[in-house]
Amino acid sequence: MRKVSLLTLLTVSLVSSMASAETMSGNTNHSNHNITPSLMNMENPLYMPKEGTFYSKTNFNYTPVKNYGDNYSLTEEFGYGLSQYVALVGAIGYGWMSDETNMFGEDRGLSNLSLAAQIRTIANQDVVWDLFAGVNIDVADNGVKQYSIDLPIDDLGKKDTAAFLNTRFGINLSSDFILAVNAGYSYDFADKENFDDRKLGDTSYWNAGLEGQLVFSDDWSMNMAYKYKKFTSNDVEKAEKSDVVLAGNWQATDSSLVTLYVDYDITSKGDRLKANDVAFVGEDGDDNRWSYGARVGMQF
Repeated sequence: MRKVSLLTLLTVSLVSSMASAETMSGNTNHSNHNITPSLMNMENPLYMPKEGTFYSKTNFNYTPVKNYGDNYSLTEEFGYGLSQYVALVGAIGYGWMSDETNMFGEDRGLSNLSLAAQIRTIANQDVVWDLFAGVNIDVADNGVKQYSIDLPIDDLGKKDTAAFLNTRFGINLSSDFILAVNAGYSYDFADKENFDDRKLGDTSYWNAGLEGQLVFSDDWSMNMAYKYKKFTSNDVEKAEKSDVVLAGNWQATDSSLVTLYVDYDITSKGDRLKANDVAFVGEDGDDNRWSYGARVGMQF
């Protein structure tokens, strides 16, 4: 038994050494963009579609709002891998606010269409670095206030045409845990000078975030994220927004994944009150801090 165990140990050590040598020599196979076993999990914070692969994420979000109609949004995120290191990604959403007599209410409409290029500048067994450059195209109905459009995807949901540039860096901390940080800037071409006329999605802003994924098995994983936005203008009061998100993921099949998540708005009371027209906060600033959602991902 000891001889068998020793032989097994030597075999594992040899395989590990060969893999390390291959990595150092620059011969690592990046065809799967694989730095952890979970990277093909579409909820991995560093997910990128393989070359020739199309993916789709359909997201439903619900935010109960005290003394107002509840918020709902339905979002479609999609992408296609052009090569091992370049993908096209995009998203569009539809949102609505219920009232006492009609679940769909009167305030409803499309968000803008967002399109971006994802470029993987570094990809090896331990580190991934991505760049995103894109635009939000003004296809939304400006006659709709779109209170409910607060999409769970960064840089989306704006009514004005804008351009954005993001960077994302991830590191493999262990075989079961990956950590990613991101930062970026979105420039609104119709940035509003009067704060009273602005909505949280209708101005330029800085954004940053931190997200980790813990993998329990081939079928189950959990994500934890912090998201921050700093809205900017030259001559008016600033506003900020911060959220903490906790999600559970089930890999239903090799090509499909189901996610349930909860989002808690930790924005300070003062900043929530500044954003009153979008967030529907009351005088205490605590009316709609919780948001819930479900997401289904598919790749072909």
